[in-house]
Amino acid sequence: MTKQTITLADFAKNPVLQEHSRKSKAVARALDKKADRLPYSKTFTSFEFEDFLSQLTPKRFELLRLASKGRLSIAELATAAHRDQSAVSRDVAKLSQLGLVEVEVVTNEGHGRKKIVLPVAATISINASIAAA
Repeated sequence: MTKQTITLADFAKNPVLQEHSRKSKAVARALDKKADRLPYSKTFTSFEFEDFLSQLTPKRFELLRLASKGRLSIAELATAAHRDQSAVSRDVAKLSQLGLVEVEVVTNEGHGRKKIVLPVAATISINASIAAA
């Protein structure tokens, strides 16, 4: 069994890896500097956070979980979730507004175009502080 070594040159060849590397370095630098806010993170006020949680319904969270398994179209998400495609499309639009997914329009061989749903992060972390009034 041979051991494969990944080098920086491998990242330079792949634009997705290159972008991931760039963002990772920015986050690492901010952590090293003990920055108050990390790049590519979102901070909510208490009102915005409450609104965010109210909009992240169980069905939308399920779509987010399913989308994290691979490059799925809205139609494929609807099938996997056993839901109507138009309802899934509306929920994906809301997830996009919340900043949780991106929608990529790609050519669907022989059938026009389709929308691929891509989560913007692998995890969602919630850190809440409740200050005494």
